[in-house]
Amino acid sequence: MTVSSPGRAGSDQRRGRIRAVGLGFAAFVAGLATAGLLSNREPAAAKPGSVVDSRTPKPSSADIRVRGLSGHTAAGGGGDGFPHTEQGAVSAAAAFVTTGQSLLDVDPLAAEEAVRRMAASATADAQVKELLARLASLREDLSSGTGPTVYRQSPISWRVDGFTPERARVAVWSVGILARDGVAPPQAGWAISAFDLVWERGDWRIWSETVTPGPAPLADNSAPPATSAQFTAALRGFADFGAGR
Repeated sequence: MTVSSPGRAGSDQRRGRIRAVGLGFAAFVAGLATAGLLSNREPAAAKPGSVVDSRTPKPSSADIRVRGLSGHTAAGGGGDGFPHTEQGAVSAAAAFVTTGQSLLDVDPLAAEEAVRRMAASATADAQVKELLARLASLREDLSSGTGPTVYRQSPISWRVDGFTPERARVAVWSVGILARDGVAPPQAGWAISAFDLVWERGDWRIWSETVTPGPAPLADNSAPPATSAQFTAALRGFADFGAGR
């Protein structure tokens, strides 16, 4: 057994807490309420569907855009919304997963407004409450760092677990990479976010989300881990795919 010094133990505990909060935020970045919070208000079950395979049309980068935040809209049918199709539901779920940086960059009032635009009316209050709590916790844990907080995200793959014109269940496997100099070295959080979506107000809205951490791959040896400063410098000028810029 290795015994850490008090200083080392405190530092390790803080890093562990930041990783945990970062992963939790990665999976909850759009203000998505977990099934446990909304267990008494779940929608009727969607018709079971099959796993999406390679023949299913993939959402285009133009579809996967942040909605509800200043300067960002979602392409597709219904004005600024996603198409009223299975592909549209997949695109919406992918977009909801990747709003972390935008939500970190705005104040709580703007974040609340964004979440309410993305949420189903019946569950919006719970989603807002949970998101604002996670934002506050993450900001507190990162407050001792310096420079920008960088949070890059990407959906990797998806599965449709059920679809009707009014409801959809879509699971998205994604990665979020969080970094801030002095407090959070670049760290990847992997998760599967399973969304219950409803067609409401002319668009796909979030009823609830259930998050499962991982699966997380091992890092290879192609490059040593970057510091926060190296990470930020190397990616300066890069834009995320589907960001609508």
